[in-house]
Amino acid sequence: MPQTGATRRQKFLKSEKSKTKLKGKNKELPKGTNVTKTNFKVKKIVLREQLKKHGETEALSTRKLNIKELLSRLNHFNTHSRTDALNGIKELIEFHPEVLETNLGELVHGVTPLVLNIEKVVRHESLKTLHVILSKANIERIDPFFDIMCTYLRSAMTHIDGRIQEDSLLFLDTLLLCTPVKVAQDFHKIIPNFLDMISKLRIDSKPGRTLTVNLGSQITSVKWRVKVLHRLKDYLQEFVKYNKIQDYEGPVANTTKIFDASKMNHYSLFNPSYIQKCPLSCFSSKNLQETVPLDEVEKFREYTDTLMPLLFETWLEVCPNVSSEKNIETVVSEDAAALLNHTLDVISLIWSLVKHFNIKSSSSNIQHTFSQKYRQPYLQHFVNAFPYVTNIKTKQRNVTSSEFENTITDPKLVAQNLVICELFILLNPNINVKIQNKDVVSVLKYIEKTFNKNTQVEINDIIIKILHTIFSNEVNNWTRTISVMNDLFQKIVWAYFNKELSSSFRQKIFSLLCKIALNEKLSHFHDCDAYNTWVKNLPDILLEKTVSVQTVDILHKFAVRNNHTFNMVVRPKLLEIVQNLPDIIISDVDSNQSSYYKLFSLLYYVKKWDDETLNLLRDQIINSVYKSDYNNYIFETLKLKSGEI
Repeated sequence: MPQTGATRRQKFLKSEKSKTKLKGKNKELPKGTNVTKTNFKVKKIVLREQLKKHGETEALSTRKLNIKELLSRLNHFNTHSRTDALNGIKELIEFHPEVLETNLGELVHGVTPLVLNIEKVVRHESLKTLHVILSKANIERIDPFFDIMCTYLRSAMTHIDGRIQEDSLLFLDTLLLCTPVKVAQDFHKIIPNFLDMISKLRIDSKPGRTLTVNLGSQITSVKWRVKVLHRLKDYLQEFVKYNKIQDYEGPVANTTKIFDASKMNHYSLFNPSYIQKCPLSCFSSKNLQETVPLDEVEKFREYTDTLMPLLFETWLEVCPNVSSEKNIETVVSEDAAALLNHTLDVISLIWSLVKHFNIKSSSSNIQHTFSQKYRQPYLQHFVNAFPYVTNIKTKQRNVTSSEFENTITDPKLVAQNLVICELFILLNPNINVKIQNKDVVSVLKYIEKTFNKNTQVEINDIIIKILHTIFSNEVNNWTRTISVMNDLFQKIVWAYFNKELSSSFRQKIFSLLCKIALNEKLSHFHDCDAYNTWVKNLPDILLEKTVSVQTVDILHKFAVRNNHTFNMVVRPKLLEIVQNLPDIIISDVDSNQSSYYKLFSLLYYVKKWDDETLNLLRDQIINSVYKSDYNNYIFETLKLKSGEI
């Protein structure tokens, strides 16, 4: 159907035409108003610092920046600029050491705060730079600035950001490597921060601390505690070295001094500890040497009272259920094995420090208190499930992997189990053998089994250390009667005659046996058949071609302190010993040859000589078989005994 009427567009056009049209006047713009002006007035901005030219001899980095320019860029907002500045500082220190001498303070103040930087790359580069600074500078020059680094270390260890806390352990590694003495001196400042890294104060009314859980971290709580305990172990080791603490003393201390006619000789008449200065307070009659260590002991007691329960709780979280039978191996995970390793190391170092402070302040009685307080928790958490084994995953270690991964290489955990035995013995010197017979037998059987089968040097050292602990100078319930240690003692003696064992291990067994022989409190062990066999074969050492310095020292002390037994076993073989005497070589003798004089002085302690042996020795002297000095020494020794021979 055709459309009729006007369309919408037609209506629109009609309405537009009907509107009134307004026409304006046609006016043109004035000339020049629509033209862009290109005339500018410029004033130069001069930065005089940028116009300075570097001197020809000035130390510059590869980017042509001097030390002051690099230090100013450490505060730049850009991460890349800061890392470039740190790399430039390392470069200048490496190739221009004089920069470090003149700008050490500015470098420490500029680089150290970056360990708290939010960017990981900046933190790591700052630690590398600090390592270069500390390794190149003298410790005396670092001393005034160490408090700054220590303050930033403690701030990083307690930082709210877990990533900065983790990198603070790397900072501690750097300080332990480059400035171990300074870090050890700040022991009481740094050690509380370790507690904050793995625990927090209880929010309830109970005193003490509770373990923290890393819910927001990329690493598990177990691995984090392994890292912290590993650094705590390293730190305690440096503190032990700083205090010059030894685990056990050898059987012989070489204090012999040989008179030298070519120079003036000085010999002390008194014990050096008796002639030291003794400072006294002006306001009290108490000795300052007694009051100051007591405060230190009390501080350390507080640390142990806080740390030991945390160590027990840490192991309790990862340890599987305890088996009811002894000597049934408890299987633990690889992370748990690493945690066990570091936990035992920390407890061992704490025990060494406890003994040190007990000697330093005997009135504190800290050693006895420590043993009484923690022997039962230690038995419950570590010994009841002993021994432990683990399953090591066979995976290749990446170059970028953490240094704490795959630290356990022995699936049997022999070293860790032996440390458990050692700590059990240390914490229970007066153990009731009848009541705890099950635990005693379990520990001694494991030591005995390991002693027979092991060939590793590290394990042998741990076993010897345990045996020195058992056969200490003070008799305890382990050695009060021969019944407890009889089987193990006989195996020790027979192991000495085993030629398949290494000479170094046999030498350590020899030192242990001589220690037992010289201890009159252990005389009940001297009636053992194995011991008597060893004593009869003792002179055979002087029939060998080479001996060690330690062997000579032990024989000399044996001849002096146990002269009756010495003469009884030496006299039947005296002729053979004198025949071999000129050919004996002391393998590790020092430059002053004092060990040879000590070897020849053994002749003085032989009481009765037969004519054949005496004539042989005189012929050797006449024919100058020995060196001139040794010849004269032996001759003078015979003159001293002329009234007895």
